[in-house]
Amino acid sequence: MRNQVVAHGQLLELQPLRYTPAGIPVVEFRLMHESTQQEGGSDRQVQCEMPCVCLGESARSLASLPEGTEVLVKGFLAGRSQRYKHSLVLHINDWKRA
Repeated sequence: MRNQVVAHGQLLELQPLRYTPAGIPVVEFRLMHESTQQEGGSDRQVQCEMPCVCLGESARSLASLPEGTEVLVKGFLAGRSQRYKHSLVLHINDWKRA
């Protein structure tokens, strides 16, 4: 089964870079997305914010960007935790400036 997400948006609420106990860089942020999508034969205006997390070297470079920067991200969805499986977070595997 696939679980892949590609999204474009602006970085919001970019948290300071932190490190896991194993020393892996982590940055958390929100991605604000706005677009026009086709649904049922009509245009639909889409606006949403999604919580995101990025680990590793990608996190280090992402954390250096200013809030409001437009990025294209690729990743997968996962529950925030075992307890909060219904609360989704986009885990970023790859990103680039848009």
